[in-house]
Amino acid sequence: MSAIEMQKIAKLIKEGDYKIAEELLKVILEELPHNRTAHFLFGMLLAKTGMLEEAETEFFNLVKDDRRDAEALCALAIVYRWQGKLKDALGTFNEAIDLDPTRYEFYRYVGDIQILEKNLKAAFMAYAKAIECNPDFASAYNNLGIVYFEMNEINKALNAFQQAISRESGNEMFHYNYAIALEANGQLQEAVHEYEIAVGITPYWTSARLNFGSILAKLEQLDRAGSAFDIILDEDPFNADGWNNMGIVLAKQGYREEAIRHFNRALEERSGYDLARRNLDSVKNDADPKVDFAVAGMILDQEIDILFTQPKPDFKPLSGDFMGIEIPHLVTFMNYLKEIINFLPEQQKMAFNQSDIRIRMEYILNTFMGHRGILREIQDLHLKQQPLMNPRTKQLEKTSPVQESAGQPDGGEAADGMLNAVEIADFLTYLGTLSSNLPDPALTKYLTEKIKTVVSAMR
Repeated sequence: MSAIEMQKIAKLIKEGDYKIAEELLKVILEELPHNRTAHFLFGMLLAKTGMLEEAETEFFNLVKDDRRDAEALCALAIVYRWQGKLKDALGTFNEAIDLDPTRYEFYRYVGDIQILEKNLKAAFMAYAKAIECNPDFASAYNNLGIVYFEMNEINKALNAFQQAISRESGNEMFHYNYAIALEANGQLQEAVHEYEIAVGITPYWTSARLNFGSILAKLEQLDRAGSAFDIILDEDPFNADGWNNMGIVLAKQGYREEAIRHFNRALEERSGYDLARRNLDSVKNDADPKVDFAVAGMILDQEIDILFTQPKPDFKPLSGDFMGIEIPHLVTFMNYLKEIINFLPEQQKMAFNQSDIRIRMEYILNTFMGHRGILREIQDLHLKQQPLMNPRTKQLEKTSPVQESAGQPDGGEAADGMLNAVEIADFLTYLGTLSSNLPDPALTKYLTEKIKTVVSAMR
């Protein structure tokens, strides 16, 4: 099984294309019944599709064959974790760490289990070790922040969440946890800001909306608080917490009967809902009712996945020059033009992305870089590996040793199977035509002159 096939199957599993991945793996395992990688991928497939006992058997057999396979040990530990076998998972993760103490993900997984087991000091040590191995590991900072928070070290928790956000600012969970810690520290306005970021990223996130609305109500911004709870109930009309919290806002606004109706609806949606029952009784019996919001707690970043190191295919970029232009410079220039396409008006960009010329562009670049086989990730093409001809010297430059099956993309090669200068010149001319649609006239002029120079040299 080639590295490219392995990457393709791993990608299919990651993206949820389980049926196709299974068909490919069955073919490989029929031919290579003892292939370790195929069995590892099959174990991943079983785990992702919920067949945890079968996945456990698959990974256990890999570990039995090689007790020093840290990757298989980690996969087995993750399956144990998903099955709720926390002590088995912890012991297996520690075995994997003994074999490869540099894998920072292993420590993160250990920390997560220690939190679930309420061993906060052990969790602290695990996350600290993960950060020591990888100072940019945002998830470890987030989870460390939760440990500090549970240990009532609020300032340290705030700092840990800030570190997580500084490394991954687009993660709504980090902003959400940071907001909870800010609220606990009495920094309500700052907490509102963080919740706004979280719900800006994930608008219909119930937990964030619940907490966001409760803080707004504490700040006497009742209309905004009611809007937050309205969004929850519009999206999920069976949400008992949303009905409870909206009832509190109505009670604070003086709408006693409406508040009572909302608390009753909360009790309908969740029988035995003590919080809604207490709030209902308080509103019915007291002139100044004591009511409590339903709020959600912090969330561990538990995006736990089976680690799989995908070896890269061997390739060797071409050196030297092509038609008097150094190949690395030509590749840099073409990649630059490729990026420029993103700034075209939407219609031209779409036309380019859907055209055969895009396939030719990838083909030319990959040929120069020596790994033409990855074109199969772009389109279902089987390329014929050919040498690259330099017409000036008639010397053959060898491309990647990876051999592909016969066949060629339309227009991607010359009739004799070799790239030639005219093809590349035509391609660059096409990009030059597209560049005339760029909004910056100065950039258009610069690109046009640059392309003309390169095309002239090649022709």
